[in-house]
Amino acid sequence: MALWITWQNIVLQLRPASTRLRNFLWFAAVLAGITVRPDLFGVSSIIRGLGLKGACYNNLPDFFHSSALSVEKLTHLWTRITKTWGQT
Repeated sequence: MALWITWQNIVLQLRPASTRLRNFLWFAAVLAGITVRPDLFGVSSIIRGLGLKGACYNNLPDFFHSSALSVEKLTHLWTRITKTWGQT
């Protein structure tokens, strides 16, 4: 459980990269799905890994095409976070 709490604390620091809460929640879901996915079959593996209903399949790919997540901000935040964690 401690690992997931640490994971969540790191992911929450990436929130400023997203302009909308809904988009950030999909981002967090994608990260969690990639973390636990049982295979490497793309979006389907994320859906299966999280145990989501099939109806989510249509919403998840939309996340990847959204402009609500700034890759530039995400990169900056991730770089800052990894430098901080590297010092501990």
